Formats: sequence, C-alpha cells, structure tokens
Amino acid sequence: MPTVLITGITSCESRGVEALARSLATTLTAAADTSVTVLTQTPDLDAEALAGTGADCTADPWVVSRSWATMRPVETEPHRRARAERLLQQTDLVLATGGDLHTSGYRVSTPYLSVLDRAQQLGIPTAMIGQSVGPFTDPAEQHAFTAVANRLDLLTVRETTTLAYLIAQLALPSEKVLLSADPAFLLQPSPPERAKQLLGDTGLDVGQQYVCLAPSKGVTRYSAVTDAEHLDALTRLADTLWRVRRRPLVLVPHCHDSREHNDDRILARQIAARLPDVPVHVLDAGGTGAGDYKTVLGGADLVVSERLHASIGALSSGTPAVAIGHSPKFGGVLADTYGPGVPAADVHRDVAAFTADPTAAEHLAQLDTDKLRENLATRLPSLTALAAADIARVHTLLNS
Repeated sequence: MPTVLITGITSCESRGVEALARSLATTLTAAADTSVTVLTQTPDLDAEALAGTGADCTADPWVVSRSWATMRPVETEPHRRARAERLLQQTDLVLATGGDLHTSGYRVSTPYLSVLDRAQQLGIPTAMIGQSVGPFTDPAEQHAFTAVANRLDLLTVRETTTLAYLIAQLALPSEKVLLSADPAFLLQPSPPERAKQLLGDTGLDVGQQYVCLAPSKGVTRYSAVTDAEHLDALTRLADTLWRVRRRPLVLVPHCHDSREHNDDRILARQIAARLPDVPVHVLDAGGTGAGDYKTVLGGADLVVSERLHASIGALSSGTPAVAIGHSPKFGGVLADTYGPGVPAADVHRDVAAFTADPTAAEHLAQLDTDKLRENLATRLPSLTALAAADIARVHTLLNS
C-alpha cells in the first residue's frame, strides 16, 4: 500500500491548517490503496480533528516547536532521529502543504524543508502543492528553499504572485512550477443542519441572513499595528457592517489556539463586548471544526476575514469574501479567485493600511455582494478543478 507523509502542518488548532490536512487526507485516502500519515506538533489533538479522514497523526520529528512542547510525546534526541528515519523507510512520497510557511516572515521555512531534503537524499519522491512562497529576505533561507525546490518531483503554487516570484526572482525553470489552487477548495462542508445548530446555539434565529467577520488575534505579530489599534479598527468595522448591511454579525474565530497570542476566540469576545447594542454572535463552541466553519461561512451574505482559510471557506462555497491580511498571499489568492473583473483593492486590504484608514470599514461594508457572487459562480469550477488536479498528480507520482 503506497504511503504518503504529509508535512507542512503545524496544528489543527488552526482551522485553516485543519482545512488543508483534512482536504488532502480525505481526497488521498479515497483511493483504497493509499495510506496517509500527517506530521504535526499536536498529534493527539489532530488525530481527533482529522477523525474520519483515514489519516494517522504523529509528532513531527524534523520540526519541534517549543511552544507546543507539552502537546507532544517526550522523547530523546536519538529517539527522535531514529523515528524520523523509520518514518521515511515506510514512505513512498513526502507531500508538503502548509500554504505559506516558506517565507522569511515566520522564520520556519528551512526547518520545514528538512524532511523533504532528507527524502531527496534517500531517493524518495517529493512534492509541494498549493504553495505561497516568499518573499525571502534571508539569502540562506532562499538558497535552502531553491535547493530543495529544484529537486522536487512536483511543485504547484496557489496564485500567480508566487508563480512570478519563483520564476523571476528565484530563477526556477518555468516548466518546473505549475499554477494550481489551495487544497482547501476541496474541503467538504458539514451538513446544513449542523450550521443551523451552531448558529442557533449562538442565539441567531433560524433563516436569518447574516454577515461573518473572522478576526485574527495573531496578525499584529506580523505588522506594525498594536493590539489596541487592531481592536479599535475591528470594532469600527463590526459596527459599520451592522449599520450599513443591517444583518446580524457572526464572529468566526478560526483559530482556537492554546497559545494566548494566537487565539482568535479572545479577540472575538473582546469585539462583542464592545458592541452591546449590535446583534453580535460569537461562534466559538468547543469541537467546532473546519467543515463546521465552512458551512457557516458559506451561508453568509458577506465574509470579511483576517484568516486566509476562512476567506477560502467562503469563496469555495461561492460566498463573497474580503481578506484583511499581512502578507502577499492574501492579495494573491483573492485576486486569482475573483479574476481581473474585480478590482483587487475591493477584496483585499493590508492590515496596517486598513487599521490606519477610518474610511476602510465603510468601503468594505458597501461592497456589491451580488456582483462578487456572480463573478465567483463563473470562476469557482475552474479553481476546484485546479485543486483536484493536484490530487491526480500526486496519485500519478505514487503509481509511477
């Protein structure tokens, strides 16, 4: 039975990470003869989050995060290295996802290349799919990435911004890089009854139209914006969305992180507490997974998100979404999803510029969602097909 080792996964505490892992595991194990093992920092938690996908989860022996140390088995360094080698001995393909790990912004690119590099040394096929890459500001990081990338058996990217960067800036051969879409476009939503239950539990009336806001507690770590400025801007946005659109507001904390600095539930509750006269509903129930959030996001009138995969959860459902981001990945994915018929500035704002602009909230609230929805309807089939093509390419590698 061919075995795929998935790397690039941090923790399914982030429902965006879960969306990636679940989409890949589910589609790959749909072939009865394929086995999937997911490398992660939180193996027990992720085994629960990915239940039903057919994937096994194990602590990543190549990348060990100190901030998640208590959620991993304790092991000695020799044991960890020996386990890493045993995993590769049982692997037919190392598949890297992760979306945007390979950039200097997070300082984790080179560690996450380790398993790919070792697999290449052993002659095991390697692939990276649905990537956003760069920019690299550290020459050593850039060199490490290009060395591994040039030896990959398959490399696909999820937006044209990365495609241009890899070819023009990193000098990868154009035939080496394929344009695809994020694997999370393949994520299956939970049934509609689940959305009704979740929304009803927050106090939203059944059948009510609503707007979603997905805030990111961690976004200020990657910009010059302070937590206080960020909270003020999001509170202003939430209030404006209600005033302009007259829809109840559902706050979607897409990351339930055990680390306070990245736990979106904290920020969602802070926003709600500041708006006692606005119908705000915080969707932070325990056990709420990526598929649950996708079905809620997909039912919204409009989604404004600081988490890229919350945006993708809406977009892949045909629901208009706007991203407020801190890196090129946001603008790249949103621009490619909507295409040239929608101005990029309408659907993506840099978080620092958004926070500093008191008119930004009004602009986002006034967007023509009917036009955005019509545009998505024409483009969504091709995006889903691009993501599905990656799965077919992976199976081709396994069968070659």
